[in-house]
Amino acid sequence: MRLLRTADGGFINAEKIVRLLDERGATAGGWIALLGDGEEVALSSYYSTPGRIERDLPDLAPATRRLALMPADCSAGVCCYEL
Repeated sequence: MRLLRTADGGFINAEKIVRLLDERGATAGGWIALLGDGEEVALSSYYSTPGRIERDLPDLAPATRRLALMPADCSAGVCCYEL
């Protein structure tokens, strides 16, 4: 079991994360972990360092990069890209 620190100082089990949202360019900044139950959890600013999330969560990071390449006007969601 791998635990990740959250923005509020708690921890979440990395196995519960189904997807990551890159909000580093947004006002709030940082990574948001989407859990299997639909909950969204902000990760610690520690993970905002370039390359750190890719190293710590290699199974989820490639899917995150593909989602970042999706056209902004794509209304089809993730069906355009194989996760």
